[in-house]
Amino acid sequence: MHKIWERYRGYNFVHALSNLVTRSCFRSIRIEGTERLPREGAVILAPNHCATLMDPMVALMLSRDPIAYGARSDVFKNPKVAKILRWLRIVPIARERNGLQEVAKNFDVFEEIVDCLGHDIPFCLYAEGAHRPERGMMPVKKGIFRIAKMASEELGRPVQIFPVGVDYEYFFRGQGRLTARIGEPLEITRAFAEHPEGPEAKVYRELCQTLQERILSLIGRLPERRHDRKALRLLGALLSLPLFAVCAAGSLVIWLPYLLILRKIQDKAWSHTVRYVLHLVLLPFVPFHIGFERLLNFYRNLAEDLK
Repeated sequence: MHKIWERYRGYNFVHALSNLVTRSCFRSIRIEGTERLPREGAVILAPNHCATLMDPMVALMLSRDPIAYGARSDVFKNPKVAKILRWLRIVPIARERNGLQEVAKNFDVFEEIVDCLGHDIPFCLYAEGAHRPERGMMPVKKGIFRIAKMASEELGRPVQIFPVGVDYEYFFRGQGRLTARIGEPLEITRAFAEHPEGPEAKVYRELCQTLQERILSLIGRLPERRHDRKALRLLGALLSLPLFAVCAAGSLVIWLPYLLILRKIQDKAWSHTVRYVLHLVLLPFVPFHIGFERLLNFYRNLAEDLK
């Protein structure tokens, strides 16, 4: 079994393909702050979590180099799925709700994460421990800091945690705007050095609060869309109807499965992920689906402004 920090054949192609498919799901993608990420050193990325497996696909766009991830352990139950996830540099992390036996396996995974950081491969962890398709964040868990502290002690060098704010214009619609911003890092060793005699639990609480505040400062900045030029937009809507009909017909291969799959899923935060998978599998029909969703959003926004 390969190590998640190793470079292996085919990964760069999949990385590039994933970025292409991710871009196909949004009208625009803006990445800010990549100059802050060092090319060498132990780096943990800590984004907000609001779109299930779509969030890691967005995180892949933060670096040309490989990025490894932690994901909840229950998605690894199927051996074939587990093998694919492993190839994609994703390792299972159990939560308390999974039971003590599963949580005990985390220690082996943590050692693998330390090994990954020791080979200068960034590791992405979602510090909230769960996802929610809303602006804002749930409380940050201290697990990310425990891993960073363990890595710093075993590697004998600093571990930097970079807050990442991901802004989705639409949580349940496609072809919206997306922005990902990388903020100033937290350095775990320095944080504990500043409180040499304080209780460890207090340091963790302060770190959780600081990380949450920094991530929150990076989101909620999407500029408001324009609401003027209603007459011109109405004319554009009328003239674009034939094109919309063509795009709608061509995108049925993606659109209908998308609707059928989402009907069976209670958690609608999977919307972007389902769209991503269908774009990946049905790549030839993606241009039609892009045109369909962009024009549909155009009509929706115009109808809202005309009310």
